[in-house]
Amino acid sequence: MRIRSFITALLFLSTVGCQQSDTPESRDPDPRKSIKISLEDDIDTLDPRQARTLIDGTASRLLFEGLYRFNEKGTLVPGIAEKVEISPDQKTYTFTLRPAQWSNGDKLSAEDFVYSWSKILDPAFAAPNAYQLFPIKNGKAVKEGKLPLDALGIKASAPNTLVVELEQPTPYFLELTAFHAFFPFNQLWEKSHPDWQKQNQKELPVNGPFVLEKWARKHVLIAKKNPLYWDAPSVKLDAVTAMILEPNTAYQMYTREALNWAGSPLNLLPPDAIPTLKSEQRLRVAPAAGTHWFRFNTQRAPFDNVHMRLAFAYALNREEIANHILQGGQVPALGIIPPSLGWENKTYFSDNNVEKARELFQKALDEKGITKDQLPPIYLSYKPDERSHKIAQAVQQQWQKAFNIPIILDGCEAKCFFEKINTQNYQIGSGSWFADFRDPINFLEIFKAKSNKTNNTNWENPQYTLLINQAMRETDLAKRKELLQQAETILMQEMPVAPLFFYAFNYVKSDVLKGVYFSDLGYLDFRNAYMDYNRINEE
Repeated sequence: MRIRSFITALLFLSTVGCQQSDTPESRDPDPRKSIKISLEDDIDTLDPRQARTLIDGTASRLLFEGLYRFNEKGTLVPGIAEKVEISPDQKTYTFTLRPAQWSNGDKLSAEDFVYSWSKILDPAFAAPNAYQLFPIKNGKAVKEGKLPLDALGIKASAPNTLVVELEQPTPYFLELTAFHAFFPFNQLWEKSHPDWQKQNQKELPVNGPFVLEKWARKHVLIAKKNPLYWDAPSVKLDAVTAMILEPNTAYQMYTREALNWAGSPLNLLPPDAIPTLKSEQRLRVAPAAGTHWFRFNTQRAPFDNVHMRLAFAYALNREEIANHILQGGQVPALGIIPPSLGWENKTYFSDNNVEKARELFQKALDEKGITKDQLPPIYLSYKPDERSHKIAQAVQQQWQKAFNIPIILDGCEAKCFFEKINTQNYQIGSGSWFADFRDPINFLEIFKAKSNKTNNTNWENPQYTLLINQAMRETDLAKRKELLQQAETILMQEMPVAPLFFYAFNYVKSDVLKGVYFSDLGYLDFRNAYMDYNRINEE
């Protein structure tokens, strides 16, 4: 960060250097090659097949690697795949794997990918991102139990050759293989350790740049360099320590140079620190392929009425929230597709259109045959972190002012909140979505069916579903885009979710930390990260 950080590091290094052994596997991490980051919440799982959150996904990238990955410049490059051949009809991908092994010494083979992907698509296996594998031939039918597992379009034609057949051409399929749901898993080890998640997970064999050194739930995860990683010489860091910290604590640790990264995408910066950081030009802002929205439970009164949902969406003053609460480059959202995906930034309604909102509100009451005094109590559910609470308070005031009705804030800790959303035990729920890959369909397919576990609004529309299915089969990119825009139009006409703002990542980091891949999808990858004490003041 500053010159004194260099001096401090040298002094610290001199005190520990004599204690280190000469064996790379046994020596303590070099403090000048180790970093500390903060997490907002606990890691839920180390199984990439079951990872759901940005935090879980980042942990997966520390420990595992898929066929392809993104380098520090954001370019898609081969990972475990050495090369790929794509058939003329773009429906068959033949991957040749490079020589690689698991951290326990087992040889990594194409069968590990077949095993992992088949497990995700097994109806009996809980996998929140299983739908990401539906481009694979028969993937959806197998997951729904309509076909056996051996009907999947994946096979290992040789130990180092993986052949994947798709339902139809999928232009983003190679990018999908960099997503954590597509990472391999050591089948031999899991079959001999079926209860591994209930036991010591430190023994978990991984194939990524780091191995698990320690995981104390609700406290810390430490990952050390994996000496058996196929490209170990390119990994410059000795260790990454991820600590669960409240945002104010994390920020204070950063100011004391006890933390190398604070804020997005794995934690928040204290809202009160944003103006100062901006004025001192220390706030870092990165584009984010994410949208913050409010879910409506479309099967619970009063939001089982479309005009009521539209009224609440139109009454939001997004610009006020972005400019006076968030203050970090966030953009008011008048659709659900983030502009960072290259999507034409269409606006489907006007921000802060209170007059129209009141008109729709009264129409909804008339359709229900009630007065506003007969409305059931309306609860806004959210996770009560500092920023979410401030947003909820602002929205509460906006809705109360627009409709002259009480809005009850229902803040509950993360586990309680997600339980309410997942069981649809809510009326309005704060929510967000970050793209798993850079294609608008990743946002739109969430709402293709109300049975989709990431939908949670109980909303479904046959015409919408038809458009998404047509877009999935369409090979003409212009026609495909038109179909997707028609689908987004339907979504905004029926408003199962009310978009609030497009995210921007706000963070601070040590100036000496370089080479981190920070994805607009919200993932950090430290494979190519390093500490550069020679160019401390250079960005």
